[in-house]
Amino acid sequence: MASCSTFRVAAVCDTLSAMPSRPRMRPVFEIPLDSGDGATVLGRLQALLASGATGVTGQVIDRHAVLQLPASRRTLLSPFLNLEVAERDGAPVLKGRFSPHPNVWTGFVAVYLFLGMVGTVFGWYGLSQSMVDEPPTMLLGVLGSLGAIAFVYGAAVIGQGLTADEMYDLRALVDRAVREGAPGREPR
Repeated sequence: MASCSTFRVAAVCDTLSAMPSRPRMRPVFEIPLDSGDGATVLGRLQALLASGATGVTGQVIDRHAVLQLPASRRTLLSPFLNLEVAERDGAPVLKGRFSPHPNVWTGFVAVYLFLGMVGTVFGWYGLSQSMVDEPPTMLLGVLGSLGAIAFVYGAAVIGQGLTADEMYDLRALVDRAVREGAPGREPR
């Protein structure tokens, strides 16, 4: 296991240590902004994207932005970073959410729904077996379905770990856009 000794790895470790201890399917973060700073931060982000020197592509539209890796670096598991400037307690805050490509996310949801339906069918069939005094062997299918759901969840968490450096690249660009307008300010 790599230690957090090099700058690049240390920065990834810092980003991941800020994440909650329980793995999240779509990690989120918030950065408080100065009053009226939301449009300015998104403007700086758009300028950084337009420069082409960031290694990140994306779009900025109104109070929203979507960042991703360029197609040459993107893989099936590469994250997208969705940003939104919102109000909390009267002050602007930049909310970010990491997620996989929408097609990948839809695929995971479809697999969960399918496994849930299969488990439900096995459950009802097993209950029917017990009602007619047969051994409810089909209830084992419920356990199999739950095991498959746990496996798919584990695969998602492992995929998230494999793309930690890509998540760092996206978050570093956001932090740069926030810092450039406020000297001495550190995003959370």
